[in-house]
Amino acid sequence: MFKRKPATILITYSLVLCSAFSLTACSPRDISYFFKSPAEKQAILHKSPAFWDDTAKVEDSSNLSILHNVAFEGHPYNDIRQFGDNILMVGQGSYNNSIIEAEGQSVEYSFDVYNPWSNKITASLAHDKTDCDDYLIKGDKLWLINSSAKRAIIYDKDLKEIKTCKYNPEDYEGNGDSDDDNVPNPGNYYDAMQIATSDDGKNALVSGVTPDTYKYVISNVKLKDNSVVSTFEGQSYSLSRVDSHGFVVETDASNNVWSYHSSDGKDTFFALPNVVDMSLAKDGDILIRCQKLSSGNDTNDTDGEAAGSDTISCYKYSPGTGVTSSFSFNPDARYADAQSTGSPSDADTQTYYSANSVYLADAGCMMILLYTAQCNPEILVWSLDKGHNDTQASITSYSDSDSLFQALRDAGTYVSPYDTANIDEGTDENEEALKEAGIDSGSDRYGDEITLIPDVSAYDWGDLSEINAHATRLEQKYGISIYLGPEVPKKIDYYKIKQTLKVKTLSDALNALEQVLACFPDDFFKQLDYGGTKGLRIYLSGNITAENSDMINDPSGFVNIINNYNVMVLNCSYSWDFSYTVGHEISHLIDQRLAFIHTYNDKSEFSEEKWNSFNPDSFSYDDTYANYNPDDSSNHISGYFIDSYGMTFATEDRSEIFGTAIDDYINGIYDDARFTDDSPIRNKLDYYSRCIRDGFNTKSWPDTMAWETVLTAPNAQAD
Repeated sequence: MFKRKPATILITYSLVLCSAFSLTACSPRDISYFFKSPAEKQAILHKSPAFWDDTAKVEDSSNLSILHNVAFEGHPYNDIRQFGDNILMVGQGSYNNSIIEAEGQSVEYSFDVYNPWSNKITASLAHDKTDCDDYLIKGDKLWLINSSAKRAIIYDKDLKEIKTCKYNPEDYEGNGDSDDDNVPNPGNYYDAMQIATSDDGKNALVSGVTPDTYKYVISNVKLKDNSVVSTFEGQSYSLSRVDSHGFVVETDASNNVWSYHSSDGKDTFFALPNVVDMSLAKDGDILIRCQKLSSGNDTNDTDGEAAGSDTISCYKYSPGTGVTSSFSFNPDARYADAQSTGSPSDADTQTYYSANSVYLADAGCMMILLYTAQCNPEILVWSLDKGHNDTQASITSYSDSDSLFQALRDAGTYVSPYDTANIDEGTDENEEALKEAGIDSGSDRYGDEITLIPDVSAYDWGDLSEINAHATRLEQKYGISIYLGPEVPKKIDYYKIKQTLKVKTLSDALNALEQVLACFPDDFFKQLDYGGTKGLRIYLSGNITAENSDMINDPSGFVNIINNYNVMVLNCSYSWDFSYTVGHEISHLIDQRLAFIHTYNDKSEFSEEKWNSFNPDSFSYDDTYANYNPDDSSNHISGYFIDSYGMTFATEDRSEIFGTAIDDYINGIYDDARFTDDSPIRNKLDYYSRCIRDGFNTKSWPDTMAWETVLTAPNAQAD
């Protein structure tokens, strides 16, 4: 017996080793695996991830698999999140009944750390060990939030408690990426906010307002040295993702417009609805998940039929090459046979998706959690290098947003930012004009149509050719856009617009407009691009009629911001008075810039409080046009206001004064009594002129601007 013991021990050891081999993803012959360090073992598993052993291919699909791990069974997982090199399985439920139906049920969180490389649960935090109503993930740290107690408990990657700290939700607005005080801000942006952080924690996406141009910008910042990789002029309204290659942001939520800004400064725009999640692949591609939410996921849909599971579509999209991999998936098909026999139950077969997806670069896949009301969690695995499961997948790229918006208009899918509830569709003359031109839009048009002649280069201008050429020269000189004659939409903003095709009328108007434009430096109109505005569009029209009773019924002109452009509409019938009219409208654009700057820089010269100090004591503007009567001058306070129209709004007061000063300059009037003898009107213009110089870059401007000449006339006094 003694002599046989070594053999027994050897056999036992061999069995143990064989058993160990069988539990690993490595070949049993690769005995060297057991003598490697944890890091070396993890590297091996990254080359051959063990989770593939528990996957089964989805029928009729070349790139989809279902991962079913017995360790998931019975857990009320409803989401998965990237958690360092692992996946955090998030459970949320009542835990005494996995179906959350009744109000007042106690809902608790639980968390499991799943290592997909070894295909094992490596750490757990049970629901009775958590005291939170929300959570944050910051790298490989888990924050459990108790909002009422204003407390956060921080756990490491092994779900071991690190510390407890105070928590204020207002300090974690940027998707929980950073405290406001710690936002990287190398550009010294106003209102800086960190809106995203790369998965590797090396890059951050920071939005804000520039201190020099006052434009909305988004910058990709290296966290290592706080340097700016690249900057995009625009805003992000919701989902954003960033890495070292670039970043993707949603720039127009109404039209589902997205922009990808590469680190070398190239912009790509595309439209894609129903986007619920995005990831950036290591090769610079974008992984996009779309899901059209059903009307009744929990009970019945609007037709009274039992609601089915939502279909999801995913795309691997490159701005350069388009869609290289895609799929569409509806889990209902997996239970078709069972449903036909009445088993399992509808509640059990109603499948939901996790809000988040997890991208595993080394495994070449993306994972989405599938779960039912009775738990049954599984993971849908999308192999990114296995081509298309959705043969219809296509995303069209554009180099600029205007081209994309025009394509949406041409397709009849463009969504207007205007509130259609207050608009009588029967008066939509733009739609009638489009039909007259042979364009069937298939949708209603409102007050943001750009032009009725999209292809201006191919249009035969006929008698208007010289006028159009003149307009083109002005566009090139001042960096603006001018629309005239048949181009002009028949509805702009909330005004009905009449076109004018008369050659002399348009010629006179364009000449008068040129005189006013010449009063401003060449870079002036470019500087009106602040915030999200992108340029100035001027329309030379016929009569203008308001549709709302609280507006001036037949204005000689008006301005507004439409589709991020400054828009000015001018009635050519008043071209004889354009020196005043255009100056008046430009003042409104100036006001908008000055007010915007003051919002972020309280040290700016402009303020409504200072402006009001030049008015009579106890005076206040009407802040309405309802009481204005151009034929009644009885309310006019002489010496303080140009006319009673200037008493309606503060901005109208400034525009009346500014327009009058431009008119005086063009007509050679240097002895206007309204601007002399230290009059309140003169003092207002003097203050307004200082505000303009403070709010614009004036390095290339002359010492005296056109509107300032009345202040420097021989009989004009300094303040």
